[in-house]
Amino acid sequence: MKSIAQVSFPGGGLFLPAKTPYERQVLFEYVDQYTKRHGRVRFSLNRRECTVTVSDQPPTQCAVCDQRLDHLTYSLAGRRLCRYCVSQDLA
Repeated sequence: MKSIAQVSFPGGGLFLPAKTPYERQVLFEYVDQYTKRHGRVRFSLNRRECTVTVSDQPPTQCAVCDQRLDHLTYSLAGRRLCRYCVSQDLA
């Protein structure tokens, strides 16, 4: 399903539209909230899957922009990315 995000977390999941920039922003806000609550969230968008975790390790840096990753780590295609770089990569 193009431009429909499937979000999965322990105990549940949801589908959200992600066609417009605003809808993708809302998607990432939901993903951040559920990750903070459950510790780990997986979501897929346009047949690409991303895992988001609460990091309990020393901060690392985004593989694309070198921004420091403090609390939430997005893993996409084997790379650790910041929220901005993941949203640009999935757009």
